[in-house]
Amino acid sequence: MMLYYLCAFGTFISATVSFGFSVAAYRTATNDGVLNAMYAISRSLALLIVAIVPFFYHADTYLYAVAMVMILVQFFDGFIGIRIKNTLKIVGPFLTAIANVVFLLLLYMN
Repeated sequence: MMLYYLCAFGTFISATVSFGFSVAAYRTATNDGVLNAMYAISRSLALLIVAIVPFFYHADTYLYAVAMVMILVQFFDGFIGIRIKNTLKIVGPFLTAIANVVFLLLLYMN
């Protein structure tokens, strides 16, 4: 049971950080980027809501799916960090993705 909540918490943190970056992008966006930032917020908010569900509805397969989605989001965010050459935006997402992979594997093997 503890591994389930560890994986759920890691997934929730990942979704929360993603949503936070979307909100920050919206706040700093100029005229041309506001619409794109609003789309990013809507997607990130949806993922955040989906990541909250495992705390109220215990379903391993659901958590596996949500965790895998957030792992992919963080993994791709890391590649965006490489493209913009920002060390924090490279290391942070990749470490988050790796941690969530570890949590997911521990849950799956249990």
